[in-house]
Formats: sequence, structure tokens, C-alpha cells
Amino acid sequence: MIKKFLYEKYGEFVTDKLLTGSNEVIWENYNENGNIEQDEVKKHLKSLNDIDGKPLLPETFWRKDVEWGVDFSGWIGEVSNKDFFIIGAEPHIWKNYQLVYDFGNLKDKSVEESAMEHYNRKDDIWYYLTNTFIDSKSPKDITNFLKKCYITDLCHIVPKKCGQISAICEHLEISATEWQSFRKSVAERFLKEEIRTVNPKVVILHGNPSRYFFRDEFNITDYHIYKIEDSKYTIQTWSFDQRTVISIPHLKGSMKNMLWKCKKFPNRQESAKKIINKIVTSHSSPSSPLSISAQSHSTSSNPT
Repeated sequence: MIKKFLYEKYGEFVTDKLLTGSNEVIWENYNENGNIEQDEVKKHLKSLNDIDGKPLLPETFWRKDVEWGVDFSGWIGEVSNKDFFIIGAEPHIWKNYQLVYDFGNLKDKSVEESAMEHYNRKDDIWYYLTNTFIDSKSPKDITNFLKKCYITDLCHIVPKKCGQISAICEHLEISATEWQSFRKSVAERFLKEEIRTVNPKVVILHGNPSRYFFRDEFNITDYHIYKIEDSKYTIQTWSFDQRTVISIPHLKGSMKNMLWKCKKFPNRQESAKKIINKIVTSHSSPSSPLSISAQSHSTSSNPT
């Protein structure tokens, strides 16, 4: 079932390059560049329709001869039994196709070796995410956590070599509003189906774009806001489709230094960890109420 969905989202060419017969994704199977691969990427992008049956990529996106990149959903091990479904915004792509945050199996290495290499980078989201969810530093426990993770983005399609929305818009000669509308269309087309296909227990919204999309798209009005100590930052949570949703501040960029690895306020990270773990624990038992003080949402609030 997952392979059928991935064919729909990424096309058969890219999927078959990255996905093995046992439904594992391989980190090193990135494409270095090449006309054949780029032709296949563009062919698939032109075949995609939005939820209304119209071309997903508008005609204005084809005005210039732009090289396109595709960010393929990432996981380690095989794809079943993923408890945590992580959603970012849009990727920064240098090649024709790659894995989201490089998250995949290493060729000719065990699942544990793959997990530990991701964790030991120490400056990527997998290090901070793992430390937030588990206390143990043992390779077995780190591997067991990372084996449960699956990551994707709201939008998996971007012009190559664009790391910011401003660069994307410059490449395509469009406005930021046009890009945000496109990103929303991509998420509407694929995200809900992908969540149900993977069937996680917890959805983690990584950064503001995924938080705002999710809340607006699915008309989420009943949610709780938890303030992270000594900061203006918050964690939010609600239920969706019988799953727990946890919206967290971004794990990279300036937010990483302000929260997840902040030396001046180390209690920020510890506070976030306590909030997240208590949410997960309480939601794993529906009869058990949240054991921390939550503030009901306010339509006038502007959380970060």
C-alpha cells in the first residue's frame, strides 16, 4: 500500500531509485545530477493534479527553464510500525531527488548503524528530537526510537538550490503568496492520505508552517497551549483522526540555538522535553487526564 502511494506522490522513477523491495529507503541512492533523471522528475511533476483535478504546478511555474528537485519521505528500517509522523515545510534540494533531512538507511549497514550515524551528527534534528523523547544514550534505545520515526514535508517539490522562500520565488518569478498557495495545494493533495497510509500514533508538526496549515486545513479549534519555561515559545497539542498531534518549534535554524541547544537557558529544552513526554504519556491512555497545566487556546493568541 505504501509503494502505491509513493508512486502517486513521487512517481515510479524516483520511488524505484530510493525504495528497496523490502520498503526501505537508501540514503546513498541520491541522484548526483543528470538529464535523464531531471526529465523523469519534470515528467512526473507535469502529470500531478490537485484535489480539484487541475494541474498541481500552475503554468506560471514553467515560465523559466527551472531544474526541479524532489524531497522523498524518510525513515530507517522498513516502513511498518512508525509511531511518529514528522511534518516540516519545504526542503532545500541540491540534487534531483533526496530524502527529507537525509533520513534513511545507510547502504550495506545495519539499522542500528544507520540510526547511530543520524544521531551522532549532533547538529541535526535527529539528535535533538531523540534527546527530547528518550533519556537513554544506549545505541539500542536510540535505534528503537528512530526506527519509529517517519518524516515528510508539506511540500516536497522545489526548484533546486533554493533554501529559502525568497530564493524559490526569485527562481520562479512569483510572489511569496503564490508559493504559499502552491505549498498548501501540495499538502492538501497528499498529506492526509500519507498519514493514514503510514498510520502513526503521534503526528509531530515541526515549525510554524505545518502548525498553521494543519490547524486551518482541518478546522482545529480545540487545542491546548503549553508555555516553555523562560521563553516566549510554546508547544501545542490536539487530537486528529484518533491520533495525538504535537506542534513543536523548529528544530533547526535560529530556533535551534534559542531553544534546543540554548546554553544560556538550558531549562528551555528540559521544559520542552517534560511537556512533550507528558503529552505522549497521557494520550497513550485515553482515560488518563493530562498531568500538566494546559492553557486553552485563544483565537487572539499568536504562539511561536
